[in-house]
Amino acid sequence: MATTELDELVERKKRGEEGLDRRILELIAADVYKRPWVYGLKSDDEVGEVFVRYWTRIGKLADRYEDTGYRFESFAISSLRYMALSLKRQRVCRYDRDGAIIDDEAFEAWEDLRRCGRSDPDDGLSSGSGPEFPAKDDFGIVATAFRRRIVFLCVKCAHLLDDGQVAAIAEAMGLDLAELLGLLERARNVYPVTNPRIASRRRGRNVAWIRMGAAARRLARETDEDARRYLSAAVDRERGLYLRAARRIACTKRLIPNKAVAELLGIPKGTVDCGVGRLLRTYSGFS
Repeated sequence: MATTELDELVERKKRGEEGLDRRILELIAADVYKRPWVYGLKSDDEVGEVFVRYWTRIGKLADRYEDTGYRFESFAISSLRYMALSLKRQRVCRYDRDGAIIDDEAFEAWEDLRRCGRSDPDDGLSSGSGPEFPAKDDFGIVATAFRRRIVFLCVKCAHLLDDGQVAAIAEAMGLDLAELLGLLERARNVYPVTNPRIASRRRGRNVAWIRMGAAARRLARETDEDARRYLSAAVDRERGLYLRAARRIACTKRLIPNKAVAELLGIPKGTVDCGVGRLLRTYSGFS
C-alpha cells in the first residue's frame, strides 16, 4: 500500500478537505488486489466479493479512522480482515442452509415410491390414479424393462425395505423373491448405512434450530409490533427449515447411491440413473 500518500490523504480528509474519497478507495483496492493474503483473502474473486458486499463500509474507513498510535494502513487491514471473516461465515451458513432446504416434491416422490412395498390395496398401487404396472404374466420388452428399474430402486432403498415389503413388491411385480432378497442383502452388507452428505444436512438442521431459538428469545422480549411480526415470521421460517431438514435426513440417510447400485449389479451408472429417474417421473405424482 502506498502508505505515505494514503496516510497523507486520510489526514487531509480528517481536516475537512473534500473530493479525496475516490483516490483513497483506489489506493486501498490496489493494495488488496496486490496482497490479498494480508487481508485474509485467497483470490481475486474473494476480493471482488468483499468489495461488492462491503463497498459502502470500505469507502467510509477514512471517516471512521481515529489516530490512536496506529497508522491508517493497520486500521484498514484489520477492518478488511474482519469483513473477509464475516464473508466466509456467511458462505458457510448459506452452504449449510442450502443443505437443509429440500425439494418437497422430490421428497414426496420418494415417499410414494417407498409405498411400493405395501400390500394394502388402498395404498394407490392398484387404483386408477396413476400409470398401471405391467401384469405379472407380461414378459414383453416394456414390462421387462420396468421390472429391471424396480430392481434398481429396491437395491437403492435396501436399508429402507424389510423382508415383508420386499415380498409384496416381488409378488406385485412378478419378480423372483429369493433373487431380490439376495441382491438387497448384498447391498446392505457392501454399502454402509450412512450417507456422506448427512453431516452437512445435520449442520444445516442445527443452524436452523439455533436461529429459531435466538429469534424466539428476542420475540419474547420485544414489544414493538412491527419487530414482533418480523421475528415471528423468522421463527416460523427457521422452524420450517429445521423440520424439513430433519425429514430429509430421516428419509435419505440410508439410500444407496446410484453409483454403488451400478457397481453391485455390474451395469453402467447411467443405466441406473435413467431407470430410477424414469420411475420417479412416471410414478411420483400419484398416491
